[in-house]
Amino acid sequence: MEFLPADHEEWLDMWAELADYPMNNGDAQCPFMGATWEYMGSTPDHHHFRHDKHPASGATEYVYIERRRKAMGWF
Repeated sequence: MEFLPADHEEWLDMWAELADYPMNNGDAQCPFMGATWEYMGSTPDHHHFRHDKHPASGATEYVYIERRRKAMGWF
């Protein structure tokens, strides 16, 4: 697993895609009871996010966003 810096070319796109998930209603942070979405790192195929207490479910939620290079067939 690698951790992408905030100036990485995929950074803004992965957060925008996270916001587009239906449970997030356009919000990439979804603050609730002091918790927000956290970027956990990236594998060659996915970006990993966790929210300890998502406002839509009240539970810990995980989202795995496919990396752009994987979706385009870059290896």
